[in-house]
Amino acid sequence: MNRPAKQAAWLATTSFCALLYALPSYAQEPTTGPTQQQETTVVDDIVVTARRREENLQDVPIAVTAFSAENLEARGYTSITDIQQSTPNLNFTPGTGGTSSQVSAFVRGVGEFDYIVTSDPAVAVFVDGVYQARPFAALTSLMGIERVEVLRGPQGSLFGKNTIGGAVNVVLARPTGSNTGSVDLRVGSYDSFQGRFSYDGAITDDLSFRVSGLGTVADGWQKLDSGGTLGDQNVVAGRAALRWRRGDLDATFTVDGLRQRQNSAAHSMIAFEPTFFSDLFSTFVGPCCTVPSSIDRTESTPELNIDNADALNTSLIIDLPAFGGDLKSISAVRYSDVEFARDADASVLNYTGDRQHIRSTQYSQEFQLSHDLFDGRVTSLLGVYGFFERSSQKTRLVTADGLYPRLIDAGFPPADAAGLDFNIDFDMRQKTQNVAVFGNATVRLTDALSVDIGARYTWEDKDFYQSAMRVYAGVPLIPGMASYTLDESWSNFSPKVTANYKINEDVSIYALASRGFRSGGFNGRPTSAAEVGAFDPEELTSYEVGMKSDWLDRRLRLNLSAFHNTYDNMQVTVQYPLPGGVGIIARTENAGKATIWGLEAEGRLVATDWLTFDTSVGYLNGSYDEYLSQDAAGNPVDLSDLDLRHAPPLSASLGATFNWTVNSDIDASLRIDAAYQDRQFINAQNTPELEAEANTIVNASLRFAWRSGLSFSIDGQNLTDEQVIKEGFGAFGSFGFIEAYYNPPRRVFATIRYDF
Repeated sequence: MNRPAKQAAWLATTSFCALLYALPSYAQEPTTGPTQQQETTVVDDIVVTARRREENLQDVPIAVTAFSAENLEARGYTSITDIQQSTPNLNFTPGTGGTSSQVSAFVRGVGEFDYIVTSDPAVAVFVDGVYQARPFAALTSLMGIERVEVLRGPQGSLFGKNTIGGAVNVVLARPTGSNTGSVDLRVGSYDSFQGRFSYDGAITDDLSFRVSGLGTVADGWQKLDSGGTLGDQNVVAGRAALRWRRGDLDATFTVDGLRQRQNSAAHSMIAFEPTFFSDLFSTFVGPCCTVPSSIDRTESTPELNIDNADALNTSLIIDLPAFGGDLKSISAVRYSDVEFARDADASVLNYTGDRQHIRSTQYSQEFQLSHDLFDGRVTSLLGVYGFFERSSQKTRLVTADGLYPRLIDAGFPPADAAGLDFNIDFDMRQKTQNVAVFGNATVRLTDALSVDIGARYTWEDKDFYQSAMRVYAGVPLIPGMASYTLDESWSNFSPKVTANYKINEDVSIYALASRGFRSGGFNGRPTSAAEVGAFDPEELTSYEVGMKSDWLDRRLRLNLSAFHNTYDNMQVTVQYPLPGGVGIIARTENAGKATIWGLEAEGRLVATDWLTFDTSVGYLNGSYDEYLSQDAAGNPVDLSDLDLRHAPPLSASLGATFNWTVNSDIDASLRIDAAYQDRQFINAQNTPELEAEANTIVNASLRFAWRSGLSFSIDGQNLTDEQVIKEGFGAFGSFGFIEAYYNPPRRVFATIRYDF
């Protein structure tokens, strides 16, 4: 462990121990600090649905981090990606390819950031129990939500495919008929302005509704030399829900939509080395390329400066008594249409970049039947799930744009020049069908000991079509294969067994074994016939032990977990030489195995009625057991000594909330958070330039709340202005450049809100 990691571990450990030591004196001494404001001095309970039923967080034998809407507001979090700062072993990566609407997560070193339709996530996002197949515009802001749950470890038995690393479950606030609402306005750095509203009302005694909406505009933090910015915001979104409750019947229909019109996400070319290809471009088209002087400066061509998204989602959730138990139906339709681009060469020349247009329509239906049997000794859940998605992706790959016609003008034979035309149009279309049956039973063997047994059987079929044409030469990228189709089917069995022992009312320990899988697919970027084909699902088997505990009359909450994961059939990028040795191709294959183990701790201490501390620590130790590739000569190369991507050995957070009463009409709070992450590689090849350095992000939030319902807050994000690489791409060997995506710089916001 390096020195910064040791320092962070020491800080988290000693801070927590110091809090425990100081607690008795806090409890005995009269309050001499801020006036008392909280009504209780115990850790709040929070309800989660980690086992597809509502339970207290402390009663669930799973590593879960949950945030209520109040928790998120107190921390100043406005986006789902903000929760990584307080969740052990969770990393959100920004969208690549120029998009900002993509949500990709890594949990315990397992995840996937690629946006291509032939690739599926390894950590799935669910909204109100509905799986989001494409990570675009899934959740742009924390609008109208009740809570966010992060489930760590495979969740295949209850949540299904593509939860091999875990799941992020967003639960929306349902209408209650309370006739209450809120409106807020926020202004801040980079000329940002956001307006939000929500209202919950009653139509009749049985019928209620909830509406919410937001609009956001902001300049980007990365300036273009020609004027304008990258990374700006221009989003409008809304949601409406209608809920009917009659007797034991409870039905909620929800519709939401989003429209986004922005420039490309901020990205930077951070290194460049001339290659044969770039020299050829410089000779015949124009000089390329120059690394910008700083990451907040770049350049782009207009056709590669776009980040648009449209989404429309509907769902119907019905709960009713049936078959001697409780039946839940979840029906959903989701549509997304995104268009985005990136200019990777940071110049007005089109040396390298791409433009994407991705559409997806998904339909899903799930039925769950639950029972309480044998006087509550057995709680069972049986379910069936069906999913269908039709997706398409059109890609314009821009590489040395204009080189082909210049070569023709210079007298090159068209056949020779065609081989150097890497401006390529890819057209991909895919249909996915997925059917699953699943079940889970919790058996209470004694008042203290219970056992969970669950399993899911999944069948999946994918049909794939692709064409790839060289734009200028007008010939297929793969000779003799202007287009082709593929069809593959897979099946998977994902079991889970858990034992939970309740030592007393406040302390329980658990042990579990589970398995999850990530869907198979097709290589969506082939450049030769040898790359055309499918890869199989990857699997992860996890063993975990943990403790859920409350101490000191529920003023201290401490949850611990330790896990050991075996990663099989890893979908990794393998290099092969082209026929004749004229280059290197890359394709996705099941060529990797890895072992990942780690530790996690989460704590919350209500030290006094005006002071609360939160902390989390995550430790990861991951390594490849097998990762085989080939060099340019076709010789086998062992890459098992590489680090796993997005797997920092240590992450830690520490936060403090101070509450006090200003006067009889005004309450105030101050929240300070610090989040540390150790060094990590953010690409599979461990490119040295794409190693994120150890960093600490500091946020703060100051709030004043009037009892009339008015509140005012000032939030600061990344106050120390850390520059951290979050994602990137390296192409030194072929095109000579490396690009990176960074976190936003320091930002400050002021918000005024009225609750009524």
